[in-house]
Amino acid sequence: KVLMSPGADTPEELMDALYTVHEMATDEGADVLLDELAANPNAPKASKDSTPADIAIQTFLFDRRLLERKHAEHNMVRLRSFDYYQTKDGKARALKRPTAAQIKALESDLDDWFESKKRDRASEVTFYERGGQVWFLVRHGDLYKREGSIKDGKSEAVYYRPEKYDVVVYDPRLGELRIHAASKGEKDLYRAQFGLHLFGSEDLFSGEDKYTLKPLQADGPRSLDCDDVDGMAWVKLIDVQYYWGGPENDIEIRRSDDMFASLERKKRVVPPTARIIRATFKVRFSDSKKERTVRIRPSNVAHYVRDTDGVIVEDFLNKRKFIKSVEVVKDEEGWVDDVERASGAAAVAGA
Repeated sequence: KVLMSPGADTPEELMDALYTVHEMATDEGADVLLDELAANPNAPKASKDSTPADIAIQTFLFDRRLLERKHAEHNMVRLRSFDYYQTKDGKARALKRPTAAQIKALESDLDDWFESKKRDRASEVTFYERGGQVWFLVRHGDLYKREGSIKDGKSEAVYYRPEKYDVVVYDPRLGELRIHAASKGEKDLYRAQFGLHLFGSEDLFSGEDKYTLKPLQADGPRSLDCDDVDGMAWVKLIDVQYYWGGPENDIEIRRSDDMFASLERKKRVVPPTARIIRATFKVRFSDSKKERTVRIRPSNVAHYVRDTDGVIVEDFLNKRKFIKSVEVVKDEEGWVDDVERASGAAAVAGA
């Protein structure tokens, strides 16, 4: 009854623990936790009858921080919208494993900014390697909030500072930093401070555009070929926005179930002199009968409807030259420096 009807006097620590356990009490969560427990000889061993909830609770009792960290990592990969920033010289760099001193210095500089923006000094940066990329989770405080509440039939107010999580990912194969954060200020902060503390340069990730939509004009229907993209069945262009400018700042929006088929029937092409400011594609993936949407702006922004679409879509965009090319700087001493893989990725990007 207490757990089903929590009140203001229910211990906050208990509620946090129950929430985290519940979030990780899935088949996927259990697999992640079992791998972590198996890697530690002092960790408890799950029985053959253990449920996902049993495994999550066992992990919590053994190492609460481990459960919280894996929960945060589990949620990171669900994010669908990132801003992308390439290196200002167009070169990809391997990343050496950050030291504890580097992370501490990074957290201190982040806290200086957060404190100046009335968000308190509470940042914590954790990282792990996934699929050749380095994922950084940034925990920090947000602006103070007031929420109305009801207690004993009376209206009251609750004041608190929310805890917030942002994500910064570095891909050494493409030389890019991608950021999931709410405000432009936070994105600029991460771009500068991660560049400074990881590579020694605040302006390394200068904000140069990653994407271009010029292949739609240069290659026409061929820009949507995907026979060489594993996991992708077909791509259709369904929405294009042209910016014509002028004193009225004209924007023309064209929509169709299949833009190139429509243009071909009318014996027309994408206007070669138009400035394309956004394009929307309908995509069919090999593992799904449902069509999904991908939206690209010729800047640093891409949006995928499903989080697992990202790798396949990036492969397609690379091969069709919607992603600008990069040069790989080889560094045998790098931490994430699979040179053969990085060189191959750069060749695809720059082919």
